[in-house]
Amino acid sequence: MCDQYSLPRSVSDTAKMLYRRTEEEKLLRGKQPDAIVAACLFIACRQAAVPRTFREIVELTNVPKKQIGQCYKALERAFNLAPGATSANPIGGEPIGTGQPSVTGGSKGRGDTPLPGGAGSTNSTSPEDLMARYCNYLDLPPALQAYCAEVAGRARHRDVASGRSPVSIASGIIYFTAMLFGWNKNASLKDIGSTAGVSEGTIKLVYRLLWADRESLVPEQWVKEGKVKWENLPSADGKAVEKEGKSPKEK
Repeated sequence: MCDQYSLPRSVSDTAKMLYRRTEEEKLLRGKQPDAIVAACLFIACRQAAVPRTFREIVELTNVPKKQIGQCYKALERAFNLAPGATSANPIGGEPIGTGQPSVTGGSKGRGDTPLPGGAGSTNSTSPEDLMARYCNYLDLPPALQAYCAEVAGRARHRDVASGRSPVSIASGIIYFTAMLFGWNKNASLKDIGSTAGVSEGTIKLVYRLLWADRESLVPEQWVKEGKVKWENLPSADGKAVEKEGKSPKEK
């Protein structure tokens, strides 16, 4: 499965090790094997720093999200993966490189073997990770992807959309940046929503948060060089906006 979807060998190795331990210790009795495999794959992707969302694992494995979630939660407890999903760290745990063991104590055999790579428990899915994939799926130009990354960094620094899911933030930033640069091809609410698997309403919600702080998110140099125009941005209520060349301060 990992080979079919071009996932690195480390993902395959980690997923196999997790599945083997799950079977040996009978951690998920009564659960469907496919769901266990999917949950192990979800964890392995995080561990190998190639994170995938639940939705992507569902599409990859054809296992219902609910079943994957149930197995993941059970493994989270069994392997002592740190709980507490947030937008910055969707599945919890210490960041990679902390030196903390990935799978720790409990019953016999549990905690004896850390996950491959000697890293922390699991890695998070950041908006930047998702944006890169979504932009590729949408066939957006590399330059626009770089501009999205700049906006994302500024948004994180200012805690814009804090508490929203990485998927929502990534989708909102792509829409915000594409509109800012007047790029309409493959970047409509419908296009982005279909690619990311979120509703247009969710994208609009994040967009409104970005629009409210737009002056801090858009480098002045972009405006001075004529790369962007404030009038390209729909206002928070979806109507047209400022006059050409004028920043929000000059209104």
